[in-house]
Amino acid sequence: MGYFEQPYTLSWRKALFQVHLWIGVIIGLYVIAVCASGSVLVFEQDLLNDRPQLLQTAGHGTPDWDSLARTAIAANPGSSLANIDMRSANRRVVPVGLHEGDETLVVYMDSYTGRMLTQEVLGRKHWLVESALALHTELALGAGGAIADGIGGALLFLMSLIGMVLWWPGVRTWKRALKINWRAPWARLNFDVHRTFGFWCFLFVAMWGITGTYFIFPDAVQHAISIFSDVTDLKQLPSDFKQGDTALPVGEFIRRAQNMYPRDQLAYAFMDVDRPHGEVQVYMSPNASVPMELLEDEVVFNPATGAVLMNTSSARWTAGERFSLGVYSVHFGDFGGLPVQILWALLGLVPVVLVITAYTMWWYRSLKKKWAMLTAEAPCPRA
Repeated sequence: MGYFEQPYTLSWRKALFQVHLWIGVIIGLYVIAVCASGSVLVFEQDLLNDRPQLLQTAGHGTPDWDSLARTAIAANPGSSLANIDMRSANRRVVPVGLHEGDETLVVYMDSYTGRMLTQEVLGRKHWLVESALALHTELALGAGGAIADGIGGALLFLMSLIGMVLWWPGVRTWKRALKINWRAPWARLNFDVHRTFGFWCFLFVAMWGITGTYFIFPDAVQHAISIFSDVTDLKQLPSDFKQGDTALPVGEFIRRAQNMYPRDQLAYAFMDVDRPHGEVQVYMSPNASVPMELLEDEVVFNPATGAVLMNTSSARWTAGERFSLGVYSVHFGDFGGLPVQILWALLGLVPVVLVITAYTMWWYRSLKKKWAMLTAEAPCPRA
């Protein structure tokens, strides 16, 4: 007798089941929202990099970044440069991001001819991505939603661990708990789907829970990682840039970063100059189509003087740093091309299935009976 032989008879298991049940009830809608939006965000970079297609030819040389930025801004008077995003295999088309009021414009430039191809308002064309990002990262509620998001991730991780303890049916029937009996009655089929999907996808659900928590509360996870591997505390010099100061042209920052990493190509340049102590971040990479969380050389500059505030390279990352920076790629599955993305998107819907089947079991086992009692006791209206 005991957990390995007859777990259903144990009082502590019954108590643990109640914990599992009520955590699921509380965060069920959260799980549906976050996992459904996460399955969309698996394809975020592909959707955002849906740029005009032009024939890529060799031997063109380095684009004139300043000229491209000036042409894009001239076509949109009153705008300011936000970024240049070159995370694509086809480098002929250069997406130039502009701030225009509260909106972000993306102007697509032909780096060979210097002409503007087309432009779009990021939030309008990619409304699905923008909405999914807001829902996934902060439950579309702002900073308070982000904290709730992190707490929900921790509860999802805890619930997945408890679920594995509850999964064990005993030594006599454990093999039956590994598969679904598709010919079973509806209630039994619903239970089989919940139990079997929960077992086979446990590692993925637990991973999404803990990595989601990491994004909101990184310090605690970083501390845990530092126990097993060195994690360099990157020291960035303070920026004395004042909002309104004149910034150097973007091409100057890219040129200086290129000199530091002559074998790299530009992956992303971000002009963070609309605030006090602003900075310019330039990400270089030997292969700009590889996610920056896996392969990058980053240089941070003072916008006004061009002084280097920080310089870090993925070639010098420790194992702990590679793990912590690779968490994003593992979370969203952007490390193995389209096959892995499709797999991650489908697996990301498994927690949704678990919530729906759990709510169904809760209804049939508890709520349906209580509802029947309430409706039976209700007084009949007078004629």
